[in-house]
Amino acid sequence: MLASERRQYILEKTQETGRVQINDLSQELGVSRMTVHRDLTGLAQEGLIRKVYGGATTTASPRVDDDACAMCSMRVRRRTAFILNCEDGSQIQACCPHCGLMLLTMRPEAISALTVDFLHGRMINVRTATYLVNSELTVCCTPSVLCFQFQDEAERFQRGFGGEVMDRAQAQAYLSTSMDIHRAHDEP
Repeated sequence: MLASERRQYILEKTQETGRVQINDLSQELGVSRMTVHRDLTGLAQEGLIRKVYGGATTTASPRVDDDACAMCSMRVRRRTAFILNCEDGSQIQACCPHCGLMLLTMRPEAISALTVDFLHGRMINVRTATYLVNSELTVCCTPSVLCFQFQDEAERFQRGFGGEVMDRAQAQAYLSTSMDIHRAHDEP
């Protein structure tokens, strides 16, 4: 099993049960306790779990249902939430990956960022996500940006709804260019 597969298993198990033990994970995955410890450390550094003595717990679930987007003031919905975690412990929330990527461009001091996988509804790391930009399916702001944990799922979705599959840097560059074009048309 690859390290990324182990980490995904650990993350999903932690989200399901709320808590995991290093000993249990070591036996389930057939790897050493030290390997599990390193996997937990990596997930904790990404802000996806909280390491505790002997294992890990879920991070405090971000409250997004009643908050407004820091970029466009739209309501933040759990299905499309995008959360930037800052060094001071604060969180900046966006209504969708479109606004979240724009905020990430403006706030590079964010130590981690999470968004929701469009197909599976689970929180994923923004830096490793795959983005489908400008598809025919618009769930929030435009141009539409949908996030996927796995590139092959984004590509399958693209076949049905169009758009372009991109990594984070490409999606940010596309949005920056797109928004500059819109601003130029809006100015007298």
